[in-house]
Amino acid sequence: MLTVWREPVVNTPYCIGVDTAEGLVHGDYSCIQVLNVRTGEQVAVWHGHIPPDTLANEVFRLALWYNSALTCVESNNHGLTTIVQLRQLGHPNLFRKRTLNTTVTRVSQEFGWKTTRTSKPLLIDDLGMALRSGELMIHDRFTVAELRTYVRNERGSMSGSPHDDRVMALALANEMRQYAFMPEFVQKVDDYWTVDWFARMIKPEETQEMQIGAHSMRGTV
Repeated sequence: MLTVWREPVVNTPYCIGVDTAEGLVHGDYSCIQVLNVRTGEQVAVWHGHIPPDTLANEVFRLALWYNSALTCVESNNHGLTTIVQLRQLGHPNLFRKRTLNTTVTRVSQEFGWKTTRTSKPLLIDDLGMALRSGELMIHDRFTVAELRTYVRNERGSMSGSPHDDRVMALALANEMRQYAFMPEFVQKVDDYWTVDWFARMIKPEETQEMQIGAHSMRGTV
């Protein structure tokens, strides 16, 4: 289900974090978090059970709607399926890391964010600092609830009870805020996918329904 607090604004950069799951009814959830890059405001959240390839369709629609938002998918396990599908759909702004292979002197790129024992603590620490400093504005009460139960045990491993999908997706979106203004990720904003464009295209006093993922939005001019 998609919940929207702020619709996209022209010439405003957004970023998206995606935590994926297998999609089984009684399994883990998948989550998409959307942040305003400049203000740190949480503007939309998608949360539910959905196969990873179908999840890519929801991510793609949201990314286009939010001005070709820089999108980071956790690449562990099922996330690879989502990334492959997003590339096939032609996602214009997928996060990728470039690494130099000194053996063959070649630069390779890896799409998404792979969480490891090293990278996950850094991700969560950055999220914690952003929350403590007031850089983020969280509207979703379920995200807040997960943040309150997210703990690090004596062995150093971190998890939420019973789920942490909203936390991980938020952490990925927050991490993208520092990459969003890098030249390779800055997008030329086209108002084709914005609500302003939609409003100009419909006649005065005419109401039309536009389906964005699982969210139904009515616009009236």
